[in-house]
Order: sequence, then structure tokens, then C-alpha cells
Amino acid sequence: MEINDQNLEALATYLRKTLSPNGDERAEAERTLKQIERNENYSSLLLALCESSTVPDEIRRASVITFKNFIKRNWPSLDASSSTTNPISIRDRNHIKEHIIELMTRSPEHIQQQLSDAITVIGQCDFPDQWPTLLDTMVRLFQQPSTQNSFQAINGVLKTAHSLFERYRYEQRSDELWLEIKLVLEKFAPAFTELFKSLMAYYPQRESDVIEMKNIFDSLYVSIKIFYDLNAQELPEHFEDNVTVYMTHFMTLLSYDHPKLHSDRHDPGVLDQVKTEICRAVALYADNYSDEFKPFAQPFALAIWSLLTRLNLSPAFDDLVGTAMKFLSTLAARSHHCSMFEGGETLKIVCEQVILPNLFLRETDVEEFEDNPEEYIRKDIEKSDSATRRRAACDFLQALCIFFESQVVAIYSQYIEAMQKEYLQNPTQNWSKKDACIFLVLALASKGETQKFGITKTSSFISIPAFYSNSILTELQNSDVNSLHLIKADCLKFLTHVRNQLDRDALVKSLPECARYLSSTNTVVHTYAAHAIERLLLVRHPADPKHTSITKNDLISHAQSMYDNLFRILTAEKSYENEYVMRAVMRLSSSLHDGVLPYLNQLMEKLVLILRRSSRNPNKPNFNHYMFETISVLIRTSVTQNTGVLSQFEQVLFPVFTPIFTDDVAEFVPYVLQILGFLLESHRVDVMPLPDAYRILFQSILTPTFWDRSGNIPALSRLLQAYIEKAGETIVLEKLTTVLGIFQRLVSQSKVHDHEGFAILNALIIHLPRIHLDNYLKEIFIVIFTRLTKAKTQKLIKSIIVFFCYFAVKYGAQELITHIDNIQPNMFQMVVERLFLPELSKIEESNKKLCAIGVTHILCDPIPMTTGAYFGHLWLPLLQALLQLFESSNELQTMSAAEKKKQLQEEAEEELLVGLDDTPDYTPAFSCLAFAKKPHTDIFGSGIPDTRCHLAKCLQTLTAAHPNQFTSLMTNGLSTEHLSHIQKYCSLADVTLT
Repeated sequence: MEINDQNLEALATYLRKTLSPNGDERAEAERTLKQIERNENYSSLLLALCESSTVPDEIRRASVITFKNFIKRNWPSLDASSSTTNPISIRDRNHIKEHIIELMTRSPEHIQQQLSDAITVIGQCDFPDQWPTLLDTMVRLFQQPSTQNSFQAINGVLKTAHSLFERYRYEQRSDELWLEIKLVLEKFAPAFTELFKSLMAYYPQRESDVIEMKNIFDSLYVSIKIFYDLNAQELPEHFEDNVTVYMTHFMTLLSYDHPKLHSDRHDPGVLDQVKTEICRAVALYADNYSDEFKPFAQPFALAIWSLLTRLNLSPAFDDLVGTAMKFLSTLAARSHHCSMFEGGETLKIVCEQVILPNLFLRETDVEEFEDNPEEYIRKDIEKSDSATRRRAACDFLQALCIFFESQVVAIYSQYIEAMQKEYLQNPTQNWSKKDACIFLVLALASKGETQKFGITKTSSFISIPAFYSNSILTELQNSDVNSLHLIKADCLKFLTHVRNQLDRDALVKSLPECARYLSSTNTVVHTYAAHAIERLLLVRHPADPKHTSITKNDLISHAQSMYDNLFRILTAEKSYENEYVMRAVMRLSSSLHDGVLPYLNQLMEKLVLILRRSSRNPNKPNFNHYMFETISVLIRTSVTQNTGVLSQFEQVLFPVFTPIFTDDVAEFVPYVLQILGFLLESHRVDVMPLPDAYRILFQSILTPTFWDRSGNIPALSRLLQAYIEKAGETIVLEKLTTVLGIFQRLVSQSKVHDHEGFAILNALIIHLPRIHLDNYLKEIFIVIFTRLTKAKTQKLIKSIIVFFCYFAVKYGAQELITHIDNIQPNMFQMVVERLFLPELSKIEESNKKLCAIGVTHILCDPIPMTTGAYFGHLWLPLLQALLQLFESSNELQTMSAAEKKKQLQEEAEEELLVGLDDTPDYTPAFSCLAFAKKPHTDIFGSGIPDTRCHLAKCLQTLTAAHPNQFTSLMTNGLSTEHLSHIQKYCSLADVTLT
């Protein structure tokens, strides 16, 4: 496409049609643009339209947005030289890079922003190697004469520079990164510093021109961000040489004021933004470059806490207050800076005038509590309040406590006592004092806290149990659950935080109080009550950490009322998808153990109704996860007591699961598949045949499109393995070629899910008689070795080793060697040398017993290994690898069958106890259900309790058949340590080698 008026007019016409209210016309224009975008000069034509002042503004805007999106889609291509794979030719790329910076500086602000975004994409791909002129161009534009238009251009260049340099803040150090930063410092930093100095010299002359002042301070704002970018990795020599220049100007800006540079709304003004970035930059220096910053620490501390005392409670100052206090926190937490807070009067001023005012809730916080409870909860429970004044004040307070704890506690103890008294005199009027008091006690008392356990370490100066008993529990015992909602929420939150600091009696006494607040009409209160219950049920008994403090017997008398109130919330309009409430239902059901069985029917009835409703619009991932976990808990508990109830679950769940499949509710399908697998695994087919519904379902899960979605595959694989185990010779056998096709597809085409293909294959080896697989074995081995040749990964190697060990155990090691060598003569030697020897010790713990037994049989059974071609090269190295596996694994240490069973039971209980302590690791693809997790099965059971004894007995048989041959080989070839291990195993097995 040539750049001429005709093509410009045609392109403008298509762009105009993309704005048409007519959907068909709009779609046709978008298709046409998609077709012509591969033509050379397409991007140049778009830029020409952006630049033309005679083109209507809506077309210029459409043109620049189209250009930006075109760049985003196509510039990062790995093969820019190929016109078939990338529509932007080398010529077009060079043309864009030559002109886009200057075009951006000449453009109106709304065009400039879009071009800056495009430049960022190009720069991230091409800078510095493929765009060596970029820095020179930016520096040249810095040096224009100071005019209003030039500031607009400078701001565009600065914003682009920041977008390119911002990654220096967080990117991991590397030689490549530092070479790039070095180049930027050499070419950009000197001109940048001169620009900063000129801005500082220029703004006092223009104070009467508000528009120009805003432009200048916009430039200063982005400049300070760039200062942070360039100093984030380490202190560059240029900035060390100019540290006094920058710090002096930063101090000037901190003390500067101009009424027209503040915002008259809730958003910060540009001067407030400048001061915020200065606080962020000096905090970086105080934290990372303390020696260089030491001369400036005291003046900045005084200036910043003076600034804090002058700021009002407007949300416009929130970022500034938070960042300023973070700077002060950095100083307070460092031994070489903390001395500036010493002295009773200084500390008192900071505590009273800087921290305390910011601990109180503001009107906006209270409005959020009432009008936007979800956001309030998200900030409060989920700790997303890191940018709030209150959190910053709390962090500053805790930083002061590192070196001045006793003094800080003494100062605030007076306020705590006074605020408590004021509240008790008039709770309705002075509730904010109680709120601040609770927050203050938590901040002072907490010396260590996790999301999982709440407060784990407390201050020796504060008695949490006493404060809870005197000030929190008494509040919770108030008969009116709908009075002073915010204080009740505070008290419930306090209990949740300190739960591990309270004794069992206090927890048991608190439980019914929490249960009462489930009936509160306030969303935050009943959510916090549900959250508190769920967290309390996880607190461990101090004398027996494997069990919880609150037992089944403690819960039974409250269970019905708790369930009633929890499900009342889940059916209310405002909270029907409240994840904390559903998690409380899940935890209560789990903690009741078999005590949940009397409620089973009512619970399943309500859960199915919720499931039907949520499946129509599954927009709350965590809620959905806990809903399916709750169903899993009920199934697990019931089936443990009586497998006969399986049919009842199937009758209730199959009708609601079917539409989820037919409507392809993608978010729910992986969960449904997991539960179906769990149900099928729980069937005892020796007692009762499978229901026909499973035969019908089997046809569906084999559909290829079902396996196209990555998130389905782990659950589909598990369900298919359950079918192979429970109905291998009935349902599965009819579709065996299809099942093997799924194995082939997973192993051949997916590095992510190849292990699932092997899991299906292993299930076939274990559960199907060999006669059904004989005709397919050659092809199976070809598939495996083809994939191994094309794309070898450690995960693949481990999967192959496990499969070979299953094969050796089930069909014999001789058959394994024969099948491998049929692929290629002497292939087995390569398998041992390249797979078994280097990777055997890296096998997952759960598979080590199988691999130990499999390798034992490879060593002791097949003729090629004991007397044939592989004896001389492989026998001793493979034995050494096996001995290393034994000694590296706790799984293979001596343990009786009874002890092993007890350990597995305890591990299972422990896993279920702590399962889902925190928000689940949810991804749109797949999230594993902890309460429906497939248990690890030992195919050997008690038949081989100790694999080391099994090796010793197999070696005894081998050495008896070949006297002196193997004992001599081991004596001469093994280390003293390995020989002593074998002697120990023989002693354990009570055998002697000959």
C-alpha cells in the first residue's frame, strides 16, 4: 500500500465504519482492516492519519488505538523477518522507530498516551539492541526551549522513559540487565539530571500560570519516578555524585505549597503526587543506601513528620500519608537511624500526633462498611489494605516497637485505658474510640502473624487473654447482635486474630457467641462470624497438635442452629455467594466427623439447590470451590461409615451434574469430574455392580473435545483410572482402543499432561489381564520412545521409570527387557544408563516403594541381567543406584504394616485438618479438591512390608543359584558403606548370601 491521499481516505472510511452503531457494518469494517493489515505501509498510513490535523478527531483517535493494538499483537513476534508470520516488515519497523517519538511529542494528549503505550511495547522488545537511537532521541527532546508545548512533549518522553525503565524496580539482577542500565545511565542520566535541575529552577518563575505549573509538576512527578527506576537495582555512580542535588531539591519540594496544585476532590493533586514519590524515593535510599543517605536522614524525618501533622483526613492525601509513614517506618526499624526517635518527648510527639490520628476510622471507611461490605471485607480479612493510612500507621507503630517497645506501650496504654472509659460512658457516641482501641491493642500485641495461624508471637507487655476476656468477650456476649455492627465486627476479627493465644476454655466459650452473630442482619458481621467459626475449628489442641481444641462433642449442641443460620445467609440476596460462609459450612461439616450424618439429607438438599443456582452464572471461584469441597466432605464422611449410601449421593447428584456437562459449564466440569471419580473409587464392585449411569457417562468422557480443555484433563484422567479399576473388564474393555488413544495423545502431544497419560497406562497394566493388552504393547513402547526422542523432560523420565517398574512387577523384568530391545538392539542398556542410573533417586516419595521393588526384580530375575549381555555393564551400577534410593528415602525405612497403616491414617487426618486453611490455589483451569483427593494405594500392601528385606531375599535366591559370582562382585565393586547396607538388610530379613 502506497502512502497517498487515496489510501488514506480509504483507510479513514474503514475506521469511520468501525465506529458505526450498525453491528454488521462495524464487523465488516473490522474484518477488512484485519485483511489489509499485512500490507506494507499499513502502520505508516495509520500514523499519517494520527498526525494529520485536518482529519476529524474521532478518526485520529480510532487510528491511534488501531495502531496501538496492531503493535501489541504483532511487534513481539519471534520472527519479524517473515512476512508470512508477521505483518510488520523490517522496513515498516524501522520507519515506525524513526518517527514515532517525535510524532508523540507533537500530538494532543489523548493521542500521545496511546502512542506512548505503543512505544512501550516496541521498547520492551527492541531496546536497546534493536533501537540504539531511542535514548539519543529522548535526550534531544529534553533540550528544547521551555515553552508550554515543550512541556507537553517532555512529559510524553518522560512517561515513555518511565514505562521502559520501571522494570528495573523488580527484575532479577543479571549481567544483561546491568549492561542495559549502564547504557541508560551513560546516555540518559546526565541529561535527565540537567532537566530536573532546570525544572526546579523554572517553576518559581511561573507560579502565576496555573496551567504551566501543572505541566511542570507533571514533569517533576514522572522525573522522580524515573529517579526511583534508575536507583532501584543499586546506587549508580552518577546519582551518588549528585545525591546532594537531588536531596536538596526533594527537601524543597516537600516544604513547597501551592493551593492550585492540590485536588479539590478525593483524588490527589499533582503536588501531593510529587511529595508521595519523594517519600518513596527517600525510603529506598534509607533502606538500601543508608550510608549515603545518613546525612539527610534527620532533616527528611523532621520534614516528613511535620508534613504528616499538617495533612487532614481527606482521601486525597491517603497515598502521601501511607508512603510518608513507610519512610518513617524504614528509619525506625534500622539501628543506625532509630536514634532520631529517642527521647521521651520525640517519641511521644510521633505516637500522638503522627500515628494515633491515622488509627481512627474515617467517615469514608464507615460508609464502605455499610454500603460496600465486600470491599471492606476484602481489605480487612484479605489484608489488601496495605495502602491505607491505618495499615501504614500500624506498620510505623510496630517498627517503633523494635527498639522502643516498652516506651511505646506505655504511651499508648494511657490512651487505651482512656478510650475504653469513654466508650463505656456512651457506646453509641464513642464507638470509634473502642474501634481504635481494639486496632491499637492488636498492633501493639502482634510480634508475628500469618494468614494461616493468626497472631503467632505476642508482646510480653500486653496480655491478650486478659484483654480478650475483659474487653472483647463481654462485648460479644451482648444480647443484641444488631447493635453497634462495626464494634461487633471488630471483636469477631480480634478473636480470629488471637485464636492461637487463647486456651481451650476461652475458645469453647466463644464458639456459641460467634454462632449467634450469624443471625446478624449486617453483611460484615455475619461474614466475620462465619470466618471466626471456621478459623476456631482449626486451632490445634496444645497438648495434642494432631487434634483440634474444639471437638465434635463441643459442636454437636450448636450444629443445627449454625447450619440454619449459615444457609439462611447463603439464600439471602446480598450474601448468597459468600465464600466465608460456605467455607464455614465446609469446616463445620468436616469437624463434626460422623456427627454430621444426622444432617446429611438437609445439607445435600440445600447444597444441590445452591449448586443449580450457581451453575447458571459461576462468577465466584472461591465460593464454588468451597461448595464442592463441602459436598466432598459429606461424601467422604458418609462412605467411611457405610458404602451403601453411595447410591443416595448418586441419585441426588447425577441429575444436577448432567446439565453441567450438557451445558458445558467450564468452571464446574473439573470439580464434577473429581467428585464422580471419588464416588466411583468408593464403590465395592465385588459387593454390588456399578449403576448403569456410569456406563452412559463413560461414553461422554471419551469424547475427544472433552480432552481438549486443559483444566479437564487431571480430573478426566483420575475418573478414567477409576473406571479401569472398577470396570476394566466390562465397561472399559469395550473401548480399549479409544482409551489407549487418549494415552497416546497425552504422552505424544502434551508436556504439561504427559504424566496423566502414564497414570492411565499404569492403571491398565495393574488392573487389566495381560491378554487384553498383548496386541498393543509394541505400539505402546514405540509411543513412549518416540516422545522420549523428541522432547525429553525430567517429568517424562520419572513417568517412564515408574511405568517400567509397574511393567516389571506385573509382567516380569524379562518381558520388559525383551520389549525394549525389540525397539532397537541393546536399547535396554541405554535405558538403564540414561534413565534409571541418573534419575532413580529423584523419584517422588510415593513411588519409591514400587520403583525399589521393580528395580530389585530387574536386578535379580532376567537372564540378560544375571548371566547375559547386560550383567557386566549394568548389574553393579544399578544395584548402587538402588542402594542410594533406599538410604535417601524415609518411605523405605523399616516400618511394620500396622505402623505404616497408622502413619498413613494420621497423615490423611492431618491433611484433611489443614486442607484449605487459606484461599484455595484457584486457577480457571483446574483446582484440586482437598477433601476428594485420591488416596495413594500400595499395590503390594502387607505382602512386601519392607522393600529392603525384599531385596535381601531376592539376592539370597540369586546368589544361591550362582554361588560366589554375585557375592564376589559386590565385595570387590561396592563401597564399604554400601556393603554395610546390604549386610544390614540381610540381617533385617534374616537371610545369608552365598
